[in-house]
Amino acid sequence: MDIALALLVLGLPMAVLSWLLFSWMVDSGDIDLQDSHEAINQKLKQLRKLDKKLRKGPTGKKKILFDKWMWFGSGFYGLAGFWTLLVIEVNEVISLVMHPVLNQAGPPRGIIDWIISFLLDQLGNVIQAFLWFSYWPADSIIAWVLVAYLGYWLGVELAKHQRVMTPGQLYRRFFPHRSNNE
Repeated sequence: MDIALALLVLGLPMAVLSWLLFSWMVDSGDIDLQDSHEAINQKLKQLRKLDKKLRKGPTGKKKILFDKWMWFGSGFYGLAGFWTLLVIEVNEVISLVMHPVLNQAGPPRGIIDWIISFLLDQLGNVIQAFLWFSYWPADSIIAWVLVAYLGYWLGVELAKHQRVMTPGQLYRRFFPHRSNNE
């Protein structure tokens, strides 16, 4: 049961996200289809060092995903941290919408207190995301880490071998009348 849950909430999203990110990198020429995993890791380190303005790659909405991944350190660990932060934030928004009264710590004290509370909460979420392996409900943390890495590796391999359409090709296929500048 634990492995099935890990595959659904961590492995599958890691595969999709890594496929998207690495397909964009293949499309932009940042990595080559024949690159080994070691060469890809070296190129990720180089990209992370480049200034955001100098780094080629996705634009628009794609750039937000790419930049957040780079902020978390890129690679497997960065993507797992980014996905965990996304899950934490979405869960908090859903909780706030579904139970607004329960999310109030007490009577409102003022905007300054609210801002400080919000910033501390965000800091806690980021720290929890960096320690992503401890966030997921696991009987075996090792199994969850392995499932996450398997998903990441699968996405990288799919992007490298182009066994499926790239995100840009999928977009053009389903939205042929729209621009692909997003």
